[in-house]
Amino acid sequence: MIKINELTKNFEDICAVNHVSITVPDGVMFGLLGTNGAGKSTLLRMLAGILEPDGGDIYIDNEEDHTHLTCKENFFYLPDSPYYFSNASIEEMARFYRNQYPQLDIEAVHYMSGALNLDILCPLRTFSKGMKRQAFLLLALSSNTKYLICDEVFDGLDPIITEVMKNLIRQEMKERELTVIVASHRLRDLQDICHNIAILHRGGILTAGELKGRATDIHKIQCVFEHVNLDYLKNLLDVMHCQRDGYFTTLIIRGGIEVIMKGIALADPVFSREVPLTLEETFMTVMEGTGYDVSKIL
Repeated sequence: MIKINELTKNFEDICAVNHVSITVPDGVMFGLLGTNGAGKSTLLRMLAGILEPDGGDIYIDNEEDHTHLTCKENFFYLPDSPYYFSNASIEEMARFYRNQYPQLDIEAVHYMSGALNLDILCPLRTFSKGMKRQAFLLLALSSNTKYLICDEVFDGLDPIITEVMKNLIRQEMKERELTVIVASHRLRDLQDICHNIAILHRGGILTAGELKGRATDIHKIQCVFEHVNLDYLKNLLDVMHCQRDGYFTTLIIRGGIEVIMKGIALADPVFSREVPLTLEETFMTVMEGTGYDVSKIL
């Protein structure tokens, strides 16, 4: 388990991270979301021991000195732009990382590289940005650490490769108790894989935790109406969001599902059904309830 308590970092007169407190349980994928400049990368660098905090504490498995060598062997930090030697290949970087991570599985590196059509002997400098991201993510997963810390790991990947990378992470989390922390400025990158999230804005935490659990009384209903007075529905039910496209209407409503469906039935729909909320919709509704105009944040 990772515990961050009142973590603070200043760069001269700029407060990059402002008294941030987060708990990351074991075996989950934790999303760290926020716009560029929100403090995500600074927080991850402090967690990785690259930057020293100006205040606060970091505990990894109850160890306060998380920069100690035996503790650092338990987590792999994958920055936005990973460092590699000028002519190094995947094979050479795997052997280099093996010095830090004794459990790194070089055979797994070979296997996954082949599955992704990545030449393990070709210099990394010749790879595209997306290919480099794939290469370093498979190196990170093959390191067999307990914790994986990633900064914008899906940025620049096409949708197919993004899904492949997510499946690799899911598989590793299923096979061992891997805990993953991923920073991103795009909520959609994480909505189908990550449920525990923290939202950073201007260095501080807006919200943190399991969002879907906080939105159990929020429901998304799709309806078809021939004739409907939306003002009537809004007065009858606690409608948080309404989108209409011709006869097709999508409503996000707060309240008990039985009461909601009875209220919609009074409007005589041709068709109505409840559908799952996306993580983005859950986030939007939860944050709007706190008074934030989230369209200006993310």
